[in-house]
Amino acid sequence: MNDVIDINSYTPVEKDKFFFDANIWLYLYCPIGNYNQKITRKYDSFLKKAICSKSSIFVSALILSEIFNRWTRLEFNILKQLYPSQYSDFKKDFKNTQKYRETVSTVKNVIKSNIIKISNRIDDKFSSISLDNLFENIENYDFNDNYFLIIANLEGFKIVTHDSDFVSQKISVPILTANKKALRRI
Repeated sequence: MNDVIDINSYTPVEKDKFFFDANIWLYLYCPIGNYNQKITRKYDSFLKKAICSKSSIFVSALILSEIFNRWTRLEFNILKQLYPSQYSDFKKDFKNTQKYRETVSTVKNVIKSNIIKISNRIDDKFSSISLDNLFENIENYDFNDNYFLIIANLEGFKIVTHDSDFVSQKISVPILTANKKALRRI
């Protein structure tokens, strides 16, 4: 069981090393997600405190992949609701459109101008990760979440997430969240 910390009560310090989950980056920078502004403000406030305290923020290629894929799928789903006869298949009806290219350009700009600008890129250490640990109890957990926990454990990261699935996993890593469901588990 992970150490779950209410993000509102945690004060970042310079020696802290944070790994922000994709959902946090999407809350902060993806306007089409229509996320709860009260929750978004909590994470935005925390990010500002982490930057002011000179804490280190880390990002991996897999997080960027999750951001990219989720954002483009959000845009597709919006279009699919508005124009169901025109947008029924992501790859066939959306990927080669001007709207897709515009979305990709926006995501690329956010990643380069915002996320990478304040983060340190990490190598994923895949060659040193035990596959047994990676697949342990995988039927109950998300593969990427398990992977992020292993990396966080290896690197001494605290994970900032709104995903309550991180809480009950076996790999012990500090989890900072504003997710009430996750906080009730402590």
